[in-house]
Amino acid sequence: MTNSTLIAKKLNIQEEELQKESIRTFLEKELLNLKTELFSIAIKYNLKDVKLFEKAVKKGKIRENSQTREDFFRWDYLEKRIKDFKKLLDIL
Repeated sequence: MTNSTLIAKKLNIQEEELQKESIRTFLEKELLNLKTELFSIAIKYNLKDVKLFEKAVKKGKIRENSQTREDFFRWDYLEKRIKDFKKLLDIL
C-alpha cells in the first residue's frame, strides 16, 4: 500500500480525489509565490505590466543596467509561468 493510499483511507476519501486536491493545492501555492514575486518587482518600479516596464526603459524613465535587465526578464518569465499555472489549474 502506498502512502497516498493509506492517507486517503484514513481521511475516508478516494485516493484519486486526494491526489487531485494535492496537485491543486501545490499549483495554487506556487501560483501565489509567482504572483508575490511579480508584485514585488512591480512595486519596485511602480509599474503594472512588463510592457510598461519596457516603455519606461526606452523613454529613459528607468535606467537600463544589469539589474533592470534582470528584473525585466524575470518579470516576463513570471508572467509566462503564471499563465502556465493558471492553465494547469483550469485543467483540474
